[in-house]
Amino acid sequence: MKILSLLARKTLDTIDPIVILSFMILAAAIVSNLTSYKVVQIFGTEASLGTFTMPIILMLLNPIAEVYGKNRSNQILFATCLAEILFALAFTALSQSERDCAAMALAERDRCQALNTSYVLISEHIVRGSISFALGCLIGSQFNTRFLLYLKNLWSSRFYFIRDIFSSVIGEVVYTAICFMIAFYGVFPFATIVKIFAFSLVFKFSSTVILSWISQYIVQLLYRYRAWSEEAPAGKTVKFSSRYLQV
Repeated sequence: MKILSLLARKTLDTIDPIVILSFMILAAAIVSNLTSYKVVQIFGTEASLGTFTMPIILMLLNPIAEVYGKNRSNQILFATCLAEILFALAFTALSQSERDCAAMALAERDRCQALNTSYVLISEHIVRGSISFALGCLIGSQFNTRFLLYLKNLWSSRFYFIRDIFSSVIGEVVYTAICFMIAFYGVFPFATIVKIFAFSLVFKFSSTVILSWISQYIVQLLYRYRAWSEEAPAGKTVKFSSRYLQV
């Protein structure tokens, strides 16, 4: 058993969950940016595909702020925004070299031309989308994190599920308003932007309840990892609950 415990500790020391969460946040940001200008019809109204991945970012970012504090979550957020902008610039540069569809077989030519058209459409807006994401996310997450931690102090670290819902709703409203205003203005008609904005808010509000339920379990895992990796003082107990989390 001692050998297994030692191997488990070494594994946890090697695999930092913060790094895993950071890569997941970056992946969600990139996917959201790549799909944000793709508008589809859902329940008779327009919706951006990027809407479906954005709430994941706060679901992963809030546990970091809850366990490790505002500064750590801000560092990850700044790094994510910078990496996302660099990815957008690299994607734009690579998309300039279109494939020669004329040299392909007739059966593959239509698919090749469709891919070229998609690359051009994305590359025209991806840098603008990444900048709008960065501004909206940096400002929106500040409202989100500050309110989350304010309620944490007010409620003595209890009721994370409720705190996460309230703070995420505030952050999503601020982010969506800033991001959509910069990213979509002049690209889509104003009426379409309003419909996309309305659907985005409704979806994010409804998905926040489910994602907050998942988020609270990520918080518990982070607390357990911190208790495992740090030498706790004697007599100090770590309590976990689905209703409240405190050390």
